[in-house]
Amino acid sequence: MLLKRRIELFDVPTPVSLLIIMLLSLCYINSYNGEFVFDDSEAIVNNEDVKTTPIKDVFMNDFWGSKLTHKNSHKSYRPLTILSFRLQFWIRQGLIAQDYHIVNIALHMIVCMIMFPVLNILLGSEGKNVAFYSIALFAVHPIHTEAVSGIVGRAELLCALFMWLSILFYNYSIKAKKILYRWCSMCGCITSIAIAMLCKETGITAIAICGIYDLVIVNKMLPFNMITCITRKFSYKEMKNFIELKQKLLIRLFILFVSCLVLIVSRFSIMGFKAPTFQTVDNPASFMDNMFLRLLNYNYIYCLNMWLMICPQWLCFDWSMGCIPLITTYDKRIIFIFIFWLVFAKLIVYIFSYYEDIIIRHSIIGLAILIIPFLPASNIFFNVGFVLAERTLYIPSAGYCILFVIGLQKLCNRVPMQYALLAFTLLTSVFFAKSWIRSNEWKTETSLFRSALYVCPLNAKVHYNIAKNAADAGNFTLALYEYQEALRLNPNYAQAMNNLGNLLKDQRKYSEAETLFKRAIELQEDFATAWMNLGIVLSALKKYNESEKSYLTALSYRNKYPDCLYNLGVLYLEQKDYDRALKAWESATRQKNTHRRAWINMILLLDDLGMREKALKTAYQALEFVANDASIHFNIANILGKAGNFVHAEKHFKHAISKDPTDFMYYTNLGVLYHRWNKLDEAEQMYKKALDIKPELHSAQDNLRKLYSLKSSM
Repeated sequence: MLLKRRIELFDVPTPVSLLIIMLLSLCYINSYNGEFVFDDSEAIVNNEDVKTTPIKDVFMNDFWGSKLTHKNSHKSYRPLTILSFRLQFWIRQGLIAQDYHIVNIALHMIVCMIMFPVLNILLGSEGKNVAFYSIALFAVHPIHTEAVSGIVGRAELLCALFMWLSILFYNYSIKAKKILYRWCSMCGCITSIAIAMLCKETGITAIAICGIYDLVIVNKMLPFNMITCITRKFSYKEMKNFIELKQKLLIRLFILFVSCLVLIVSRFSIMGFKAPTFQTVDNPASFMDNMFLRLLNYNYIYCLNMWLMICPQWLCFDWSMGCIPLITTYDKRIIFIFIFWLVFAKLIVYIFSYYEDIIIRHSIIGLAILIIPFLPASNIFFNVGFVLAERTLYIPSAGYCILFVIGLQKLCNRVPMQYALLAFTLLTSVFFAKSWIRSNEWKTETSLFRSALYVCPLNAKVHYNIAKNAADAGNFTLALYEYQEALRLNPNYAQAMNNLGNLLKDQRKYSEAETLFKRAIELQEDFATAWMNLGIVLSALKKYNESEKSYLTALSYRNKYPDCLYNLGVLYLEQKDYDRALKAWESATRQKNTHRRAWINMILLLDDLGMREKALKTAYQALEFVANDASIHFNIANILGKAGNFVHAEKHFKHAISKDPTDFMYYTNLGVLYHRWNKLDEAEQMYKKALDIKPELHSAQDNLRKLYSLKSSM
């Protein structure tokens, strides 16, 4: 009987393949000039590890800049990702969002290009076409937008890059004929995995992928063969022959196993062998008491992850807080779980088939890349701090793309190949367009947060972020409404209470703000920010003793809290306790040497107390850390002017004006200096400039009249 020939997908030459992959990977270029958005602020903009922290401390802190040993740390240990951010900061001497976006886009292109030799290795020579079409789909998949267009997604990009490199090293260790090359390559493989792990924890899963590749592709062992081998009772001679025959394989697997143990133990030792703690709102399913319902919800989330890879129509920057309602009783969504497991079971049965087929081997590799890198985010080994995060699907989606193309190739045996290729081209084009549009939404927080309303209108965190963005833009009416909406959807949202309290505090509605802060603290006792804000409100209400207690409580929960120390100093100043005020501000500047308000308050208070020399010394010390601050130059000029040192005072006034040419006080005071210096023309010019900025400025008007009177009497 004649065997039916298996139809292969259209072969694309390697140079053309690489060019197409490179061009397709540019589908996210729309975000190249985007801003720092969402988690970028916490991980980069407000993270001192990116700017000033000693390098050694970066290896002791989590991804967000907190000590790994802190009880509220998320335990996400990605020092090499942070160092990549820091390198860019050092090169440019500042945080320029466009640079970070361009690097992310370039990294995605590199990951896609390196995938070509990696998949050619993993799938063998028979899978060359599968490799190209899989990477083409991977390059444009919209599920990657968060990882590429969100700067914090660099952790996924770097992790993927070094995972692919580890596979290349592992393959070379298998193929190398000289023992030195074999061992050097194996060391390169383990080093790459360790580096990937220091970029993101998922990197350790490369060990399992290397092992499966060795067994299934290199040694041609299918799952059916492995089960037979394990269950069969070998004689001593057969066992000896097997070990001799597979000696190199067993050594490689042993090295992988030992390396895995060492890396896991090292990772857990860094975090003090303590699991991270999360709040209920972060991952509600993991807090369900009923184990059956908890597992049911986990499985539904797996379904959603799979659906987003199949049909990435609804994408959201955050899937928590009501975006995915919990299954608590009979729910029609359970049907999707059954369908998911039926399809998955069918696939498992297929790969455990006893007959030899290259497609089975390719399917195993696809499943391995799909499932294994997803395990750290699956809640199986430990609870994670999110419901669903699109960026965690960056590497697993490569496995999905392989399985999709395998299915497409099988389809070519049933329908004309040109139809299948047309469908694939159409899908790739649609994905490219979707990624292009979605990456544009990631350019600003306003567009990103608003896009989420269409996907998760019941997500309190979406409304919270819209409110926060509106408050930053000065739209307090919208911010007030959105914070109230967030609290309506989630009445126990402590962060929303704190921010709403801040809005009310700024509107001098102190009693309402006090109520909100106290409620936030009831919900989250160690909420240091709420304690500090409560202290500010209590101080405004003249409840000084309660205010001091609130500040000290905030400091007990957060040792390094310069803003709290600054406000504590303001409280002592109001009570005329000048020594304690100065000590509080000194502590604030020790914790954060760029805390300009603390420096300025110290300078002003020392000057008011008649300690002019100490005030000047403090001011010059401040300039070492905030050299470009106009206010500090202005205060130095005022002190020098009062001391009669007109030349140096003029110099600092001009520095202040060059840094901030819109402040009328700088011109007014420089005019006073010239007036006293008897440089009347220059004084007149400065008064006029001050009045140009603020025509109703009475001090400048009065001084100008006095100047004209003086000129007329001369």
